[in-house]
Order: sequence, then C-alpha cells, then structure tokens
Amino acid sequence: MSVEYEQKNGLDDMTIEADVVQLARLTLEDKDADSRALIRKMLHSISRQCPELNAQARQVLASLKTANVTRGITASPIPVDSDSRLELLGRDNIHQLPIEPVWNPEVEAELTSVVKEHIHRSELEAAGVEPTRSLLFVGPPGVGKTLAARWLAREIRLPLLTLDLAAVMSSFLGRTGNNIRTVMDFAQKSPSILLLDEFDAIAKRRDDVTEIGELKRLVTVLLQSIDEWPNEGLLIAASNHPDLLDPAVWRRFDRVLRFPSPSKSEIAEAIKRIIGPSNNVKDSLIEALSDLYHGESFAEVERQMNQVRKSSILNRTALETAIIRLLIDSARSVDVQNKATIALALMESGLSQREVSKTIGISRDTIRKYKPGVKAGDGGHNVKGK
Repeated sequence: MSVEYEQKNGLDDMTIEADVVQLARLTLEDKDADSRALIRKMLHSISRQCPELNAQARQVLASLKTANVTRGITASPIPVDSDSRLELLGRDNIHQLPIEPVWNPEVEAELTSVVKEHIHRSELEAAGVEPTRSLLFVGPPGVGKTLAARWLAREIRLPLLTLDLAAVMSSFLGRTGNNIRTVMDFAQKSPSILLLDEFDAIAKRRDDVTEIGELKRLVTVLLQSIDEWPNEGLLIAASNHPDLLDPAVWRRFDRVLRFPSPSKSEIAEAIKRIIGPSNNVKDSLIEALSDLYHGESFAEVERQMNQVRKSSILNRTALETAIIRLLIDSARSVDVQNKATIALALMESGLSQREVSKTIGISRDTIRKYKPGVKAGDGGHNVKGK
C-alpha cells in the first residue's frame, strides 16, 4: 500500500502543507507503512529543494532505513525453551544508558573503529572488505563489557539481543545445543547485535574432562556460527574467565578487546559523570573518592555513588555534604595514605586540621607529611604527584 500511496494522485505535485496534513491523518490512523512512505518522499523533496538541509535530511533518511530494516526482528516473537517456556533472549531497542561510559584509550579506540566500520559498511563492501562481525570482550566483572555492547547498539542503531543463559541451559540432553542454535538462527534473520554474556559457560575448553559431550559439541556449533555471522550485524561474546575458553574460540573472533580494571583517573571521570556537573563537588573530594575506590570496578563505583545520591535526596542535604560523610565513615578502615588523602580533601572543604585529625583518627603530624610540596627527604609523600 505504501508504494501505491507514493504513486497515487500525482503525489509529487503536492505541496508541503498538503503533505503535512496527510502525514497527520496517516499517523492518527496508525498507518505506519504509508506514514513512512510519505516521510521518505518529503525528505527527498526537502533534500533537493533546500541544500542547507540536505545533510540533516539524508541523516534522517538513513535512520529511517535502519528502522525499517530492524522492524522484522523487533516485531518477531522471542524464541522460548520448549519445556520451561522461558524466553531465550532479552531484547533492547531503546539503548538508554545510565551514564556515558568511561574506557581506557585502547578500548575506546577499538570500539569507535567498529562503529565507523558499520556506519560505512557499504563503502567497505564495495571495496571487497568486510566490517568487523565478531568481538570477544574479556575482563573482570563490572568493568563495562555489557555497557560496551549497549553503547555499540546505540551508536550503530541496531537492536541488542542478549542471551539468557539461565533459560538456554537445560538439564535435558541435547536441549541446550538446540536452544543455542535457535538463538543464533533468530539473531541472523535481521541485522542485530547478539550479546553472549558469560560466554565461558557455553564455550569451555573441549579438553575439560569434567564436561559432558553435549557441551563439547556446543563449542563446535558456536565456532561455526561465529565464522558464518553476517556482515550486517555483530556477534559479541563477553567473558569474566577467559582462561576457561576453548583455545579455538580466540582465533574465530575478528577482534579481542581486553577491559582492564579502571585507573584512578578513569574512576574520577566516572564519578563526575554519575553525580553530574550541576552538583559542584570539589575536585579534591572526587580525587579522594577515586583513591578510595582504586581497584574497584566501575559497577561498584556506580553503586556507591548512587547510594550517596539517594542519601543526599532523602536527608535533604547537599551532595557534597553526603560525600564528606561517606569519606569520614570510610576513613576509619583504610590505610594511612588513603586516610591522609581524605584528610586533605576534608580540610579543603572547610574543616580545620584539628577537626579532621579528631574525626578520622589521624595525627596532625601525619597530615603534614602528606601535604603537597613536602620533600621526600623530610619523610613526606606528595599525594597529588604520586
């Protein structure tokens, strides 16, 4: 019907005003296909007649094309396990992120490169080159692997399908392999990003004598699927325990991204993004927090900061006040260097050296040793310059 609509009654001669009225009517009548056809016609016309709007019109046309491509997988029912009737996949078409993620430069460069390849996929294919089709994310829990998959889905504008491991794994012999094949077939029907989280649970080393034959056959199925993944989508596997993966798995992925634990500077940046720019928290307090949480994952930092934000709201105090309280409470159980960093941050926030010493249990002489500018020969440490 959409093609008929574009050809009906001299559509190309209609004015923009008439187009808008017609679009409103089609939208109210829930005639989605006709609405999209009319939008395409209007955008092509605008692109020709208004050079200054050409770039924006082309961008919307590209988005409309992507939306049309993904409608099939968005509308299709999620496959289920034949016994439990649990859905084998989770589906996310919106890709709202809690905060903009923070990664180290190497990871960020790799992810940005993948996005660029898929945005310009047609140019690569015309030159006989394929874009990245498969990614293996490895690293400890909470460092941003799942968030990276969601970020890629948002940037490439594809639906994100996430394997539900609990639903896929079955106690019935042969059922797990069938579920995996069903998931793979479904994800390849239309362009999408498939995330296989906890990949080590289904791609274990085939020389593991504790595993039954079915899981060893399952690895072979996975390897074949990785090799055959279509250019239009992405297959992402994520593992917290890469040492458990079958050696053959590593060679099959186009790229392997290693997500390290965050550095202090990355933790500080994540804290700034979580609390937001409008809260005016002093840099010294954020630095003290990044020292306190050094060695923790992004997920743990986010959990702690959200607890502070809730405390601030419920107690009707400024966020900075809630952070100071957190630092005071935490200072009792940290080493002397972290304690000194917290002490200096509290002093910059207005507390006297005497108050800080008494509150967190650190001598004033120790605080002086860690003040910036103290020479190493005097027994001090420059916290900010370490």
